[in-house]
Amino acid sequence: MFAVLRVALLGSVILLAATPLYAQQSDLPDLGDPSMAVMSADQEHRLGRSWLRSLRGQAPIMEDPVVQEYAESLVYRLASFSELNEPDLAIVVINTPDINAFAVPGGVIGLNAGLFLNAASDDEVASVIAHEIAHVSQRHFSRRYIQSQKMNIGVLAAMLASIAVAIAGDGQAGMAGMAATQAGALQAQLAYSRSNEREADRVGMQTLSAAGLDPEAMPRFFERMLEQQRYAGDPPEFLLTHPVTEDRVADTRARARNLPHPNTHPSEQFLLVRARVQSRYFDSIERSRSYFNRQIDSGNNAQRQAARYGLALTDLRERDYDGALQRMAALNKEYPDELWYDLGLMEINLAKGDYPAVIDSGRKVLRINPRDYGASVLLSRAYLLNKKPAQALPLLEPLLLRRPGDPQLWSLAADAWGNSGDQARAHRGRAEVQFLHGQDRAAFQQMRYALKEASGQFALHSQLSAREEEMKKLSKEEF
Repeated sequence: MFAVLRVALLGSVILLAATPLYAQQSDLPDLGDPSMAVMSADQEHRLGRSWLRSLRGQAPIMEDPVVQEYAESLVYRLASFSELNEPDLAIVVINTPDINAFAVPGGVIGLNAGLFLNAASDDEVASVIAHEIAHVSQRHFSRRYIQSQKMNIGVLAAMLASIAVAIAGDGQAGMAGMAATQAGALQAQLAYSRSNEREADRVGMQTLSAAGLDPEAMPRFFERMLEQQRYAGDPPEFLLTHPVTEDRVADTRARARNLPHPNTHPSEQFLLVRARVQSRYFDSIERSRSYFNRQIDSGNNAQRQAARYGLALTDLRERDYDGALQRMAALNKEYPDELWYDLGLMEINLAKGDYPAVIDSGRKVLRINPRDYGASVLLSRAYLLNKKPAQALPLLEPLLLRRPGDPQLWSLAADAWGNSGDQARAHRGRAEVQFLHGQDRAAFQQMRYALKEASGQFALHSQLSAREEEMKKLSKEEF
């Protein structure tokens, strides 16, 4: 019974994955859509961001700017070919080797790092993301809400909170919370979630095809998950939250036959991000070296490149900075157009304490790609560690305008402001970090410090006061 609850409740609620933020196909409102009367787009957006704050306070978030930028680029590439209208998404990578992905109201899309470990290509990762985007674009949350007369917004918020607990790793507590929240009408919910899943498969495959990716990747990935279920005692987490059956695999394969089949191969960036994530999760340096050396012996050129990159990161993990620099510099020399190797050199030199080298590399990358997120974060860290905080601020402040929900940037900016003597903004930055992690009381304390420091600066004091009021309103809001 517990297993059934887990599939029905965790699966179906994560598949609330659906936000009515965006009208489909047209900029005009659909006056005949009853979901608009259930919860406004703004309400859904606030609910999703509130849930994300709770998640950040409980789950291990991967704060790796290189992985984050790759994930964001893939999500937004797919979103641009989807039925979302002007997507405003929040993308988070969970630091766990389990395979999973999720979306919740408000356009919050999450990927477990384990998705990169277990997918064989960009297309397979993209198939999962496209499926989640389809839940958003097809407004499954509002449609599900309408059909479940007993579910009010308070119940929804409680269920979402239980999901945050489950994602954070306390699965039994999360399941118990959801079971207590909505134990009734179980069979009807399960059936409805399966209906959502089929529609998300269909729409997601169309998005894959429109983006020039292989729609066959979806049934391929499903089949691999089913194989893992057959030969393992516990099914992959992906199957618990996204129930897959032989019929569903057959249905997606039949749909794929009617769509264009581009001849795609795993991209260099995918192989590099997979090697990057793999290097984190090996339980020993010896296993990591053995795996990547086998890839060098048996793989094609792109796979060998990625394996060499993985070995350099393994050296870095072992704090063999000279070995890591030697490997990464060789890759950088052979493939000068691949910025990942420039970023790799920056990471290694940052860990080694050679901050001038990081600064030189970072400036080079940003001359080529001025908006590169990874280079901006690494360069900002180097400026701070090299006791040049004022030079980090011209990088961080424009980034914060584009990414106001990024706690990593706020943390760096708080340090830069503080070490530059701007204590008011430093306290504000710390407040934003704490607020984004659901630590509201500590955030308000930092805002009080910020207001005190800004007491003689009218414009800044007014700005901080308005932000404090906004935070309090969001904190008190009940759904």
